[in-house]
Formats: sequence, structure tokens, C-alpha cells
Amino acid sequence: MPAPSDVNGDSRVSEPKSVFDTPSRRHILPRMSKAVDVNLKIEGMHCASCVASIEKGLKGLDGVKACRVNLATNSAVVQLDEEKLKQEQIFSKIEELGFKASEGRPDILTANLEETRHAGQRFWISLLATIPLMLVAMLPMALGSAITTKFGDGLIEAVMAAFVVFYCGRSILQDALVQTRHFRANMNSLIALGTLTAFGWSVYALVKIAEGVPEALYFESAGMIITLILLGRFLEARARGKAGEAIRALWELRPARTTAVINGVEVEIAVDSVQPGMIVLIRPGERLPADGTVLEGRPVLDESMVTGESTPVERLPGDAVIGGSLNGNHPFRMTVTAAGEKSYLATIVRLVAEAQSAKAPVQRLADTVAGIFVPVVLGLAALTLLGWWIFAPDSPLLIRSTIAVLIIACPCALGLATPTAVLAGTGRAARAGVVVRGGDVLEKVGKVDTVVFDKTGTLTQGELEVVSVKSFGQIAEQSLTRIVGALEGQSEHPVARAIARYLKLQQIDPAVVKNVEAKPGFGLTGECDGRRLLVGSRFLMESEDVSFGQSLMQGEREMDQGRTVVYAAMDGQVVGFFALTDRVRPDARDIVAYLKKHGKRVTMLSGDNRRTAEGIAKSLGLDHYEAEIRPEQKKMMVESYRKVGFTVAMVGDGINDAPALAAADVGIALGAGTDIAAEASDVVLVRTRLMDIKKLFDVSSASMRVIRQNLFWAFFYNVIAIPLAAGALYPLTGLTLSPMIAAAAMSLSSVFVVTNSLRLARLEL
Repeated sequence: MPAPSDVNGDSRVSEPKSVFDTPSRRHILPRMSKAVDVNLKIEGMHCASCVASIEKGLKGLDGVKACRVNLATNSAVVQLDEEKLKQEQIFSKIEELGFKASEGRPDILTANLEETRHAGQRFWISLLATIPLMLVAMLPMALGSAITTKFGDGLIEAVMAAFVVFYCGRSILQDALVQTRHFRANMNSLIALGTLTAFGWSVYALVKIAEGVPEALYFESAGMIITLILLGRFLEARARGKAGEAIRALWELRPARTTAVINGVEVEIAVDSVQPGMIVLIRPGERLPADGTVLEGRPVLDESMVTGESTPVERLPGDAVIGGSLNGNHPFRMTVTAAGEKSYLATIVRLVAEAQSAKAPVQRLADTVAGIFVPVVLGLAALTLLGWWIFAPDSPLLIRSTIAVLIIACPCALGLATPTAVLAGTGRAARAGVVVRGGDVLEKVGKVDTVVFDKTGTLTQGELEVVSVKSFGQIAEQSLTRIVGALEGQSEHPVARAIARYLKLQQIDPAVVKNVEAKPGFGLTGECDGRRLLVGSRFLMESEDVSFGQSLMQGEREMDQGRTVVYAAMDGQVVGFFALTDRVRPDARDIVAYLKKHGKRVTMLSGDNRRTAEGIAKSLGLDHYEAEIRPEQKKMMVESYRKVGFTVAMVGDGINDAPALAAADVGIALGAGTDIAAEASDVVLVRTRLMDIKKLFDVSSASMRVIRQNLFWAFFYNVIAIPLAAGALYPLTGLTLSPMIAAAAMSLSSVFVVTNSLRLARLEL
């Protein structure tokens, strides 16, 4: 396996030496406290601010050396000094922050399933309660009169709204309370402030209605806010659960059972019972249960689900084989070298899990703003109350203006600014065949400056085909195709199948060949019309002392274009060759040109040999490429780009691309690729059109522009409306806002934000 490469292709990797490697220094080193890693399962996390709260809280404890919280799997790893801190103190701190923790590793195959179930239950219960609440609130407007009495209708609304707000939305209110106790604020603080203000004013208004004073009620607003937020939480939980589905898709490549050969007897056993040293029999069409070496037989294996390379490979006795690969038409026996957690497939699973763990969501802009906005609004409400109490304590505006400030400043527009734009933007992208997994993805796409492509199946179509036939001497191209196609038709090798398929496409009748013999790894020999025929690689020709003549130079030129060359020789002389290629996608050159035009650094990663990869790179106009790299090195390449400051988008389709897709700032999977690649990614191109990447960048740019507009107007609205609601202009002009008008203005600001976001649905792509 090639050595890992850095971004410049240098394969020299040096490990830093520990100070303990120098014996002369050991006696002067201070005694080090023992640090241990504690694995925790955490319940109750739902956003990036939860992660930040836990990490900040734990890192503040004396004895915690490091802490990494993983939202994708609801887990954490805490490195602590046991001489300074006990595990129980860690649990207590997490509970103090408003979450629950227990020791142990979460099952990465089922992570978030329980949370998704609970989030779904809370949303559906809230929705079922909100529907009648909305009907009771809205029907009187259609009927022209109350269903019962105005007070009776209000009382019914109050009961249903209380159920939605205080039962269905209790986790939101509890978290807002916890944040307040720790002098912090997040989106839950904003949601709690808005819903409680609307609910509190409505209770006050209901009392006034009972006294015969007409007032407006906003119980349905409080209920609807909670329901929409719970819907968002449910969808977020489902999205995070995709990490477990991705890993499960990988693990399911292992067969459930396999056939072991014990003392010459074939015994069917469970795959978990496979151990290194065992001999197993792999029949045609079966997947390999573990890594190993071929003992007997010459199988042709489809490793595309594991390595991403489209060409099946022929393996000889002694060759290494990878668990999860699919056997072709020949049974064979293999000796197991690695199974279970030590296998290649398990390593890929671990890489995906680690990459998911390292990819923390970006901090929401609204969460950041809330830390300032909420205290400011509360302070302004307090100042309004104090001002009226000092200057006009008997004025009815003392209470009304204070409530109006809280209602007019209710952060509904601020809370809707981002999610509505994200909803409209991702919906428009989906209609264009681009599935985006969240608003943070749209934000990160706009910052991408480096795009990394996998070659096979991404930039290319993933299937070999003959693109050129060249004959030399007295034989015509059609005759060459007739003879070579007949010989290759007796082999299952992917190169042979491509040439045999070419023969059929040309509608040429095959010649009669006999005494066909395979030269594994090199080609075939046979006889045609009494003449000895060799078809295969340059190495086969050289081993048979065949004369190349002028064919060698022309064959080298084909290889420089990234093509595979198969020579044909008769009676010791090369009479022609076939050039095959994995044809690039029709829009590959266009997307590379588009990205380069817009200042993106474009790189290709491939497991092919350097000469072939270089030919493909040149044909696409690529300046940067890496060849002969393994799946784990693809992830390393992505990480190395990020470490030097690039914002990376990775485009791929195979399982081998999954770790790199998950490690990138933005992972983009082709829809025709494997499920695991799609699940490990942030974006899926449903139609497998590379030019759809342009649509992704267009949607990202438009969505972020609308989000900035929404946030500006949400704040501008508050800057203008809050002083008016506080009564600042009342002494001069007599102008003020009643709570009812304030609530209407609040609703209009939300309508404006939503309407502005819906413009994205008509975006031209």
C-alpha cells in the first residue's frame, strides 16, 4: 500500500518523538498524573449550542484535560485526571447543565433512534392538540360569532395552549430555564420568551374579557410556535440518525453466514465465528466474510462496493482479498487473515464514525445573536416599566407598554429568518435534483474554495469500453477485432468482456479459436487458423519475446491519455492493439472549467496508477491530482487540505469515498452511487449530473443572501418598533402601540420574512 501523501504529494511522513524516547531525560521529568478516557452516553442534546454548553461546562472543571462531544451519536469522550476528579462529578455537572449522562459507548448502528422516536411523539402530540386550538381561534372569524362565548372560547384556547406549551414544549422551557440559571441564552431562550409572552398576555387578556373589556388573544400563536419548533427538532433528529444508517449499510456488506472448511469438512457457520487462520469456501455470487489470502482457485472479484474501482480484479493463490467483496463465477478457498473489528471493512466503518464525530455543526447565527438580544429585550422591558412607574405611575400604559415591548420584540421573525430560507432553498434545490441536508450545509457551500473529486464512477462513468483499435502489418482492423474478440469472449476478465462486447456492437461474427489458455494477470493465448495468438499486456508480450515494431510507441501514447492498452500478437509479432478507457462523464470537463473559472482549487483522487490518473487529469484540464491512494488516504488528503486552511467539498460515489465525504466540510455524493456514500454526505446529486454542483452553489449563494436580508429586517423592525411600543414618542405625539397592534406588527414581520424566503422557490437554476 502506498505511503500516505500530503497535499503536495510528498509521501515522507515522520512521527514526532516523545520526550520519553530520550533516556537521559527520564530522571528529570516530573511525575505525570494518570489521565483516563471516559466514554459517556448523553441524552437531551439537540443543537450545536448544547454541544458547546457541555464542552464549556466540563472543560471548566479542574481535572478535565480534554472533552469531545459528538452530537451525531449523542456521546462524549472526556479525558480526566482521576486524582483530581471523579466520574460522578462529571455526571453531576452534565445534569446541572440540563442533560442526562451515563457511562458507556452508544451503539453507532442505532444512535439517535430513540431520540428520533421521542421527538416524533412530541411533535405529533403537539400537532394533534394545535389543530383544534387553531380551529377554535379561527372559526369565530368565519362564523361571525363565538362558538360558545368569547370568554368560553378563550378558556378552551387557554387549556389547549397550556397543554402544547407546558407539556409538549417542556423540554424547550426547561432548557431556557437552565440557560438563564447559567447566564446564557440560545434559541430556546428566544422561543421560550416569545411563547410565554404570547401566552402570558393572552391570560391577562382573558381576565380582561371576563371583566367585559374586549382584548385580543394569542394562545394559538404560542401553540403554533411550539409545534413548528418541535417539527424542526424531529427532522433534525432524523437527519442525525443517518450516521447510524450509513455505518449500518457498510456493515451489512458482510454475509450473515459462510462456509468454513474444518478438517476437510465443509461446515456452515455464522460470520461472527470466523477467526484468523480459518479456511473458508467462497462460492460464486457470495461475499467474502473477512479479509484473507487466496488458498485455492483464481477468482475474479468485484471490489467496487469496497474500493470504488469499477474493474473486477482477478486474484491468484497467495493474493490478498478484502472482506465484503463479491465473488464472480469461480469458487475458491481462502485463509482468513483478519476478521471482525480488525478487518478492512471494520476499519472503513470506524473511519466513517470518526469523521462524523469530527464534523460538528456550525453555531447558528441566531443562537449567537440570542446571547445579546434576549437580555437587551428584557432590559428594555424593565426600563419601560421603570420609566412609566417614575413619570406616570397611574397611567394604563405602565403595564400595556411593558407587555407591548415584550410582544413587539418577540423573536418570531428572528427565529424564522434562517429556517424559512433554508426550507425554501433546500426545497428549490431538491426540485432541481440536489438534496441538501441542512442550512449549515448551505452556509458552508458558500465558503468552499477547494473541490476534491473521486475519479472512478464520479468523473468517469465506471465501465471500461474500447475507444480505439489499431492494426499493423497485413491484418485489417475488422479481422483483428474478429479474432481477438473471439478469444476474449472465452474469459470473464472485465477487460476481456469489454472487448467481447465491442465485437458484438460492431456486429462482426467471431472467428474460430481453440486451445485457449489463460495467463492470469497477463492475458490469453490460443490458436486461430493454425497460427499462435497472444492477447494481453505488454508484460505478456515481453515474456514471450514478441517483436513490437512501431506498436510500442503508439501504445505508450494511448497510455499517456489514461487508456488501458491490450496488445495482440500472432507468430511472435504484434499485429495490433486495443485501447480501452473508463470514459469521463459528458459534463466532467464543464464542471471542472466552471469551478476553476470561479476561483476554486480542483483536485482528483484516484486509486489508479499514476500514468492513467495523469492522462485523465490532463484530459479534464486538472492541475492537481493524487494517484495510487487507498480509501483511508482519501480521508487523510481531505483532512490535510482543511488543516492548511482550505474549505473542502468532496465529490464521490463509492463506499471507499464515505470517510472522505464525511471528513470534508461539504460531502457531495452522486445519486447513482452507493447508499453509504449518500448517507455519509451533506449533499446528494439525485440525477448524477456533475453540472448540478453549479446549482448547489447557486442555491447556496441565493439562500445566504435571503437569510442576511431576513435577519436585517428582523432587527430593523425591532429597532423601529420597540421605542414606539415603549411609548417613547407618546409625550410628544401621543403615539403608542397597544399590545394588540404590537402583536399584529409582530405577525406581519414574520409574514414578511416568510414571504421573502419563498422567493427562493422561484429561483432560476
